[in-house]
Amino acid sequence: MEDKEKAAESLVSNMEAAHSPSPIHCRWLRLQYLAATSIICGCSCLGIMALVFAIKAEERHKAGQSEEAICLRARARRLILASFAVWLAVLFLGPLLLWLLSYTIAQAE
Repeated sequence: MEDKEKAAESLVSNMEAAHSPSPIHCRWLRLQYLAATSIICGCSCLGIMALVFAIKAEERHKAGQSEEAICLRARARRLILASFAVWLAVLFLGPLLLWLLSYTIAQAE
């Protein structure tokens, strides 16, 4: 009787573990969400490349090629950061350059 109970408990715990999202899967999913956000809120061409690399990294991870997956994940992360950096640079440097242009025109007159 005890063996059956232990077997039932182990079966239930295995099923719960199979259905609960693993932290690794959540990290890969979060990387895809960040890449999609960088398409919308950043430089879209870099964001698209980041999303492609994030999806490739997840596929390689599922296929068991962890070294390639880590390399692709790092590349996607760098592209996401570059996308946000380019967008922030445009947001801050655009008005600054306009101010400089108006200042030089005013000095020329």
